[in-house]
Amino acid sequence: MLHKKHFHPCSVWLLLSPRRSAMKHFASTRDTDKGSRLDYWNEILGQTFPGMSVDAEKEINACRESVEVGEVRVTRLHSDRANIHRWRSAPPDPVCGRTIAHIQHQGASVTFETDRSTLLNAGDLVLGPPGRPYAVNISDRNVAVLIDFPSEFLGDSLPAEGKLIKKSKSVARLLDFALSLLNEDGEKLHDDADSEKCIEDVFLTLLSTCNEAAHPEEEEEDLLVCHRIFDFIDSSLHDNTLRTNIIAARLGVSPKRVQRVFAKLGMTPTQFIIQRRINLAAFLLRSSAFDGSVTCLAQDVGFYDAAHFCRLFRRTFGVTP
Repeated sequence: MLHKKHFHPCSVWLLLSPRRSAMKHFASTRDTDKGSRLDYWNEILGQTFPGMSVDAEKEINACRESVEVGEVRVTRLHSDRANIHRWRSAPPDPVCGRTIAHIQHQGASVTFETDRSTLLNAGDLVLGPPGRPYAVNISDRNVAVLIDFPSEFLGDSLPAEGKLIKKSKSVARLLDFALSLLNEDGEKLHDDADSEKCIEDVFLTLLSTCNEAAHPEEEEEDLLVCHRIFDFIDSSLHDNTLRTNIIAARLGVSPKRVQRVFAKLGMTPTQFIIQRRINLAAFLLRSSAFDGSVTCLAQDVGFYDAAHFCRLFRRTFGVTP
């Protein structure tokens, strides 16, 4: 495990490239009349996950929130009790080619395949098989977070399809990162040019850590690099050009290595930098040296403008500077 003495887990938001905001979607059965809700929900699920259908009460209450960044899509489903099927009425579509990581957030569910059934309680994870039929029975007031991605991303380091990963710190980090993506308000914040690829790598790294722990020698090496990165960031927060490639160049490691360190914490490098800047600003606000100028304070901790700084500060602490 990486050392967390520098990491404050609360109120971390995903920071996206200024060139493209995340594509977000929302749908709720409350937007249609009660007699048509089940048909509407079937339409929504079928559009989101090809081959998926649902059996439930006609007046079902359910909603879907989803966001897409690069090749990864995160979906949060709230639903009454229901029976969900995939590829029940048609053979699996090889063109679909996407695997679904199912995290039970609230309630419980049972996944049925031809040769087995799997019970998921809150905090458990399972990968749904994209190439064969399966069904999921969900409890009332159910909340699930689904992360779907191209099946070609699957490798030996990721969990096998259908394998149950019980509630753990690794699954919790994966869930927290997925929720941070869903909760992002869409504001275009600066990040590295390859932010979408970075986010994809975070998801794949977190999925691999859910599968099995890293080798001790890898953990020790990552820990040493981690401390060097944290120390460099803390000494460079005033630099508003600080990015992954700059950190990598100054420390003599690859940008991929820098991203991997933060991926194991469930965040991007920019998320960490922003959170450290906000925490430093809160500390300086309490110091006797603060002269009352929020604009100067914002610049001192590495923000381009005071308005941007104030929005992030209020989002973190609930009050303005």
